[in-house]
Amino acid sequence: MGIAQGGVAAPSQLSRQHFTVRMPEPANHLLEVELQIQEVDPEVPLQLRLPVWTPGSYLVREYARHVQEFQAATEQGIPLAWRKVDKHTWEIEPPRCSAVAIRYRVYAYELTVRTNHLDLTHAYFNGAALFLYVPGREREPYTLTIIPPKPDWHVATSLQPLRSSSEDAASGQSFVAADYDELVDSPVEVGLHQLRSFAVEGIPHYFVVWGAGTLNLEQAVADAEKIVRATAAFFGELPYDRYWFIVHLSAGGFGGLEHKYSATLNYSGLELHQPHSYRRFLALLAHELFHAWNVKRLRPLALEKINYNQENYVDCLWFCEGATSYYENVILLRAGILSAEDFLKILAEQIGRLQRTPGRAVQSLRESSFDAWIKLYRPHENSLNSQVSYYLKGALVCWLLDLHIRHLSGGQGSLDTALRDLWQRFGRTEKGYSNQDLQEAFERAAGADLSPFFAAYVDGTEELDYNAYLHPFGLTLKVHFSRPNPPPYLGLNFNGEGNRISAVEMGSPAQKAGIWAGDELVALDGFRVSAANLPERLAAYQPHQAICLSVFQGDQLKHFWIPLDPPRPDVYTLEALPELTPAQKALQQGWLGSLLAQE
Repeated sequence: MGIAQGGVAAPSQLSRQHFTVRMPEPANHLLEVELQIQEVDPEVPLQLRLPVWTPGSYLVREYARHVQEFQAATEQGIPLAWRKVDKHTWEIEPPRCSAVAIRYRVYAYELTVRTNHLDLTHAYFNGAALFLYVPGREREPYTLTIIPPKPDWHVATSLQPLRSSSEDAASGQSFVAADYDELVDSPVEVGLHQLRSFAVEGIPHYFVVWGAGTLNLEQAVADAEKIVRATAAFFGELPYDRYWFIVHLSAGGFGGLEHKYSATLNYSGLELHQPHSYRRFLALLAHELFHAWNVKRLRPLALEKINYNQENYVDCLWFCEGATSYYENVILLRAGILSAEDFLKILAEQIGRLQRTPGRAVQSLRESSFDAWIKLYRPHENSLNSQVSYYLKGALVCWLLDLHIRHLSGGQGSLDTALRDLWQRFGRTEKGYSNQDLQEAFERAAGADLSPFFAAYVDGTEELDYNAYLHPFGLTLKVHFSRPNPPPYLGLNFNGEGNRISAVEMGSPAQKAGIWAGDELVALDGFRVSAANLPERLAAYQPHQAICLSVFQGDQLKHFWIPLDPPRPDVYTLEALPELTPAQKALQQGWLGSLLAQE
């Protein structure tokens, strides 16, 4: 079938399971994989599987759909018969020998942190999307040889090298993994990229950038070092002996994926000269780095041992991802990258996003966490009304939990205290924790029972009472309108695809009238209207006034008489109270590191 062979050291020199990855024709986007397996049972069928998901991204992604041209042969090259058992499992007839070679190709042209991508400038692969495993032999060591297509393509991975990096491209570079978990958890970047390094507490950190854009690389590396130092100070130690940041500057991507010794970031390269976009990039970097502690080592019981064959249900992602989302900006604050005022602005923006999500009253954080596999990564036209993000609400609940613990303990405890406690008890030894362990750690930090808090905000859907938690810190949440003449509330959402309605808020005037997602906006009171100018047109009407909205439902033109609701505030701000008590000043300074300027 034309898969390149040769140029690989004998498996006996490496390990009982040895992978070789080639990419001889980058323009065809096909990664060529060979797996040499030693010490197989000659009388028993040999099964191989490809994971259906990758740790850190809770969705069954069906990676096997990109596998093609599967072959199996004895060590003498004699073909072996095989069959598919299910969508991601191959079974080979009893080989009648002790060593088997498996070869297959994987189509790689999806540039995300969870998948594989190969073009004329680089190859990137996430192990879960590329490497088959033999059930029952996942705890064995693996070796991996990577053969780039050109001498000027370089390999970047957190895997430990097996051979000298001075070897030529024809023989490739080889690396070792203690087991399948480490192999899958160590993404590989191969190609034309920029590389920088720095050390924190004597531990090397590497910063690899592929792609083009407006990133100031030297500034980014300097800020990354600040973030590492601030995070290490938070936990009191670095949990690894090396760390790699793999950065992809893409046309319009956004995403990150954590690993024990590395992280992959995908970000829109042409926006990074803008301060807001660059700050968001640094927050993403801080988020994935924080995961090196929280999730990769400090993890729930459900993730203590990964099952690659099916969903791994976790009902505390509100903490795994929510606390990490909260601390991504806390770390930037403590690193001196964000001011206290900027930090509060980010929290206020997050509050606004949550308050514009009707699903917050329908789905609890516990349910959102458990249903990540079927909901968060698969949004549809009613998602806005039926679900809430455990990232967004989880971050805000962890923030309020932080304030609550600080207040209850008189400033002696905090969410920091609980996380460090959990790290010492579970993270350092990588022992899985339970939901009870989590709550008990928070209660030890607070010195109080937190059951009412959890019942309302984690297991329930009660509205977050922001000001109840802000007042002890001398702060208040205020709501405003973004324009002096706000339009009455209609309840339509558009995602930029012309006049097509993307979502309709449940309970809104538009929904009650019969308009729904997928309808195409045509006219307002008989005059042409667009998604872009609808707010301005609505501003000419008064609350409770009825309008005639014309839409296409399918191919049928329909007219709806709709009484408008009063306008809804769309801007949220966190502001200091005019006068603070000594207790409020102490709590505010303990949390933010400084006192806000008084108006």
